Amino acid sequence: MDPQAKRELELLTEIAKGQGVTQRALAKKLGMALGLTNLYIKRLARKGYVKIVNVKRSRLKYLLTPRGITEKARLAYQFMEYSLSYYTSLRETFQQRLSPLSLSGGRRVLLVGSGEVAEIAALVLWELDLSLEHVVDDEKAGGTFLGHKVRAFPEIPELSYDWVVLAVLNGSEDILDRLRALKVSEDRIVLLRDTPARESETDGAG
Repeated sequence: MDPQAKRELELLTEIAKGQGVTQRALAKKLGMALGLTNLYIKRLARKGYVKIVNVKRSRLKYLLTPRGITEKARLAYQFMEYSLSYYTSLRETFQQRLSPLSLSGGRRVLLVGSGEVAEIAALVLWELDLSLEHVVDDEKAGGTFLGHKVRAFPEIPELSYDWVVLAVLNGSEDILDRLRALKVSEDRIVLLRDTPARESETDGAG
């Protein structure tokens, strides 16, 4: 599902709750700039999905039209299909990447990341009889993930593990740099996808 369709679904879903939500409240809830929220609502109104009603002076109310209800249902179904495909694809990728670890003799895994991707990785670890020992994520350090305390990167040298699995979709190269700085052996790091060589390493290679 493309980002624009996802945003439209989020807006239609919030408006459908019928709580007289304001543009400012929508923007805050969805983490969007107020101006961008305004543009989306006007676009939805032009398409006939949302009706804008003046309630009081300088106050607007947003209502879902019958066409808007139909579009919301269509987008929700599309998002469900996308989510299932996304989940299936990631699970297959992790199975391919992590299966060799179950034959290596080392079963203890340090997982980098604590979001949806990490949840899928944790499921595959369990299926392969690998042991999730530690979870590292600076943004959520101090919290918990599937019963494990989430730790910060500086704690890694103190932890015991056989493998480091990067359960993130973006920023793998930056994470690799941080792991290298902590003297983590690269042959113990497992990526979701191969990272391309840095431009500085490829420029002038010929």
